[in-house]
Amino acid sequence: MTTPNSLTPKADFVSLKVAAEDKNNPTVSKVTSFAVDPRVLEVEEGFNARPLNADHVNEMALAQRNGATFPPLEVRVEDGRIIIVDGHHRHAASLQNIAAGFDIKSLDVRHFRGNDADRVAHMITSASGLALTPLQLGVQYRKLMGYGWTEDQIANRRGKSKQHVKDMVQLAEANSDVHQLVNAGQISGTAALKAVKQHGNKAGAVIQEGLEQARAEGKDKVTPKALARSSAPRKPADKLIVSWLVANARVAQIPALAGYTHRTLSLAISIPSEVADSDDLYTLLANAASHNTTT
Repeated sequence: MTTPNSLTPKADFVSLKVAAEDKNNPTVSKVTSFAVDPRVLEVEEGFNARPLNADHVNEMALAQRNGATFPPLEVRVEDGRIIIVDGHHRHAASLQNIAAGFDIKSLDVRHFRGNDADRVAHMITSASGLALTPLQLGVQYRKLMGYGWTEDQIANRRGKSKQHVKDMVQLAEANSDVHQLVNAGQISGTAALKAVKQHGNKAGAVIQEGLEQARAEGKDKVTPKALARSSAPRKPADKLIVSWLVANARVAQIPALAGYTHRTLSLAISIPSEVADSDDLYTLLANAASHNTTT
């Protein structure tokens, strides 16, 4: 048994259509959708932030063949063309089923209202598609900023912090070698962002070195542990230190102290300022060998 409340529509309505058409009934409204042949729907090149995921398309195609229904696609109309705004995977699944001989006559679509920036904002906030990666989000945030949106506006639209927007944009503005590694699945966007913040333009080289270490361990993706090791400063081998010392140190004899019969020598070397206060001889020599050029 259900209990009516003060917002319950009039008792004499017989369908939602009748209730929506009743101008005196504010509780039910009609959202217009259209049945469109999937084969006439067009995909705008470069618009979709989510590259088609073949596994996801296959899963949706199977679900459609088994009778599943999907939310309406969002489309825009331009010069007689019907162009998809949201629903690229649903569309691809339908075309796949049609090609396999299944009778998919139409898809439900809704007419999207808004300008180019609104379409981008809608795409990145849509809950019906695959989640965007940090890099994909950053690219779309930069696109919105190109349309004149501020970081605050993007953050409010996404329900995220302003720092989140800054971080994603920073990743999107990283060098192409970082993007290639992220897109290849060899490092997560979050880990790549950390490397970019720490190493700037050298992040790609640091990630690549971490990837080589990971592969040596039988892994195909950079782990945080491998990335930390690759980015840690390395001390030169003892042999290199000795070679550098022989080549660069200046030897001077100090007058013999009373009671000593052997010679006393001093070595003059250049020490990097960041370790100048260290009392550890190995640290001093290792840093000197790493930072100074052999003469």
